[in-house]
Formats: sequence, structure tokens, C-alpha cells
Amino acid sequence: RGATAPIRCVVFSPDGHTFATSGYDNINRIWHGFSGSCLKEFRGTSVAEDYKFGAISLAYSPDGTVIACGCYRDNGAVRTRKVGILDVSTGECVRSIDIAEGFVSHL
Repeated sequence: RGATAPIRCVVFSPDGHTFATSGYDNINRIWHGFSGSCLKEFRGTSVAEDYKFGAISLAYSPDGTVIACGCYRDNGAVRTRKVGILDVSTGECVRSIDIAEGFVSHL
């Protein structure tokens, strides 16, 4: 397993042992910081209900148990923006917040 498209963003976990990436393939990944091996893949932004959102920003919580993802989708007619909170251990989206305008370029 590994990245199959260019990476949009990278963020290190608070303990520095892992890091998360989000790429243009709309897959978030958790990597081992020392070996570089992919530990987990969260598909479909892991934030949205479908596979069409891409995370443009990521941030770990201080305790490293969740990752916040700023996501964006533009299908030509509708622009949708979300912030999703992912459980790192399960990959499940525990919370999704719709954003009315603008981008979530930094978290």
C-alpha cells in the first residue's frame, strides 16, 4: 500500500511516531514515521459519505486520537465544504460539520 496520487497535505502525530497524509486520490493514510510503511487507509475522505471529497487540510488532536480534515468538493454545479473528525484507531468519521463559505485551508 502507498500513495497513488500526489499528496495535498501532511501532518505529524503529537508523539512524532506517525504522520497522516491526504492525496488527490481522496484517501487519507496513516504512515509509520520511521519505516515509512502505510499503516492505515481511510477511503472516501474518511470524512464524507462518498468518495468524492478531498481533504485539503489535516490536524491531529493534542492526544493523537482523532484527526480533523478540511474537505472540499466541486462538481461544477455545487460546491460542498466540510470539516470531518476521524477516529484514528477505527477510521470512522465521528463528526461532520458543513461549512457555508470559503475553504478550510488550515486547521
